[in-house]
Amino acid sequence: MRTRHVVAAVCDTSEASARGLAELAGAVPYGSLAELLRDGNADVVHVCTPAGMHFAPARQALLAGAHVYVEKPFVEIESEARELLALARERDRLVCAGHQQLRDPAYLALLRRIPALGAVARVDSHFAFRPVGLIPQRAGPSSVAAQLLDILPHPLYTLLAMLEHVTPDGATVDIVTLAAGPADLHAILRAGDVYGRLSVSLRDRPVASTLTVAGGGGALTADFIRTSVVGAANPGTGPLEKAANPLVEGWQTAIRGAAGVVRHVIRGGDYPGLAELIGDFYAGVAGGGPSPLSPDHLGRVTAVYEELAANVRSAVQRAAARRAAPHEPSAGAPLAVVTGARGFFGKEITRELVRRGFRVRGVTRAPDAEDPNVHEWRALDLGRPVPPGTFAGAAVVVHAAADTSGSYDGHQRNTIEATRHVLEGMRAAGAGRLVYISTLSVLRPPRTPWERQAEDTPLAGPDAREFGSYAWGKTEAERVVAAEAATLGIDTRILRPAALVDWTNPEVPGLVGRRLFGSWHLGFGRPGLPFAVCEVGRAAAVVAWCAARFPDAPPVLNVIDPAIPTRRRLLEVYRTHGWRGRMVWMPISLFALLFTAVRVALGLATLRLPARLAVWSIFRPRRYDTRLSAQVLETAARTPAPTGPTLERQLQP
Repeated sequence: MRTRHVVAAVCDTSEASARGLAELAGAVPYGSLAELLRDGNADVVHVCTPAGMHFAPARQALLAGAHVYVEKPFVEIESEARELLALARERDRLVCAGHQQLRDPAYLALLRRIPALGAVARVDSHFAFRPVGLIPQRAGPSSVAAQLLDILPHPLYTLLAMLEHVTPDGATVDIVTLAAGPADLHAILRAGDVYGRLSVSLRDRPVASTLTVAGGGGALTADFIRTSVVGAANPGTGPLEKAANPLVEGWQTAIRGAAGVVRHVIRGGDYPGLAELIGDFYAGVAGGGPSPLSPDHLGRVTAVYEELAANVRSAVQRAAARRAAPHEPSAGAPLAVVTGARGFFGKEITRELVRRGFRVRGVTRAPDAEDPNVHEWRALDLGRPVPPGTFAGAAVVVHAAADTSGSYDGHQRNTIEATRHVLEGMRAAGAGRLVYISTLSVLRPPRTPWERQAEDTPLAGPDAREFGSYAWGKTEAERVVAAEAATLGIDTRILRPAALVDWTNPEVPGLVGRRLFGSWHLGFGRPGLPFAVCEVGRAAAVVAWCAARFPDAPPVLNVIDPAIPTRRRLLEVYRTHGWRGRMVWMPISLFALLFTAVRVALGLATLRLPARLAVWSIFRPRRYDTRLSAQVLETAARTPAPTGPTLERQLQP
């Protein structure tokens, strides 16, 4: 059943965010939920606040008489779930949570085939996830655990929903065994005579999300990544079944898995089942029917989640106790404020700043309190004006924050506007020195194959959108620094790092190639073509040297390691650090042609033609004049770390 509905109002504590979303939806923006509920006359309220902050707005909406849809997790405490569900029952309101995998086509297909399995004995839920921008081996345990708890609801609610489906009504669910760490959780649950096994990991590969049901008549697996169901669903005891089942399951994996991936790509990477779940919820609201998720299910998921999360947090405390103590700065150490201090490059920068005698204040959306190199944090969204005092007392500011994977709108807000907000915040605080972290991608493409680009090479044209959202955002942000910093009384040093690599986690940079299958990679160009790269620790040492020796640092510096001039040399160094990949090289011109053709074909299939993207210009090899970079890299490496009065003198204008 489809229902007619109108987005009447949106609410955000950020006026700009509320206004922007309201414009997209044709709705009225509000700065507080109380005002929205008073004026908006909403029938349904969607609670999309961060995890751990769902209870208060959901309760407020129910008290105002609205039906409530809550993003996962519903809530994190069983008593809060009971209160919300009781309030909904008293007021005859419906409540739903973002358990969209229960409407995923793979889950529904699995449900239809359950009778063929006979008496169910076991349900397995497995979830392996690769966090974007997070290396579990290097991040603090709290940061890793936050990612684990964020994804835990999906495999948990699918497991519990299936246990509810295959066991008698009223069967209790008990946790039999449980082992948890910051990056992994493994548990065995029991509902009546059926056992459920839950496995969630940030370290497992490949990325996976599956639900397997096994009974006396066989086993079936729903694959939520490929939106398919695989399994012969027979006992597998006879000779023919033993021989044929692997062939049947292999055929199903190949055909159904490939079809699921194609559907996922054509639809643009949406969330299968989400629209269907919300549609069923709206149908229940409009028609007076039940919520697609029962109160018992929501309460049970919350109760189990609370116990699992408590064990993960206990593991975090044990892991944190084993970590190195924070590096305490010396008395009177100058303050360096680092935006993006929690990022891949930001962490290395803070380590080098501390080594050079700075006290570090980190600015990020989600602080990592366990980072031993950050002495104080400011939890901020730089897409908004920064509060007074953010940069107060700073001897130098290192602006390393940027949107690395967002859309053009995301880069407009989180790279360009964020840079402008940093400059305005520095002026308000009287901070006069900025080390701005840019990228080599801001330079215009070379005009000839033999051109050597240097620090004085112009930036890309007035509109660099054709080079991708990241290059465009960084280009425009560097223009902001160049145009506005001096008028605000801020002295700048602009650093443009090449592709940053980590020898402890060697991965082929995106402009060099892509991993295809196993150890095989597709390389762009040929091994002897030039490529600019720098190890992340060496690049961070340059940043810290510029901060400590600000008057001596060049105004603009392209940070490139001259010892690694080509793709071949980069792969040779990788192999010395344990990389075992193999490359199949494709001419860049051929890759650009095929890539463009695929984008156009997908655009035609979805009736959304893509924006122009200069693939050849993005991937073409560039040659650089590395003399200045070589000099600074050597100086930063050999210059001893100053302490106390020495560093203070170096920072004098």
